[in-house]
Amino acid sequence: MSDHPAYSPDLATSDFHLFPELKNWLGGPRFQKNEEIQSKVRAHLTSLAVTFFEEGIGNLAYRYDKCLNLNGDYVDK
Repeated sequence: MSDHPAYSPDLATSDFHLFPELKNWLGGPRFQKNEEIQSKVRAHLTSLAVTFFEEGIGNLAYRYDKCLNLNGDYVDK
């Protein structure tokens, strides 16, 4: 058990790996309806290679290790 907070954006794969990718992808197209963006995002996520998600999980292990080795003071300053 570690003493760092239960949630940290540096340790949540969605925040450091998935959301930046989606933000870059969403920077181009424009959507007219919620249903349109939902289906396009769903299709985009489905199109991502398995290696994209494996990379995110691999980076998560590195970030956890970094956090634990630095006693929770893992944020680059």
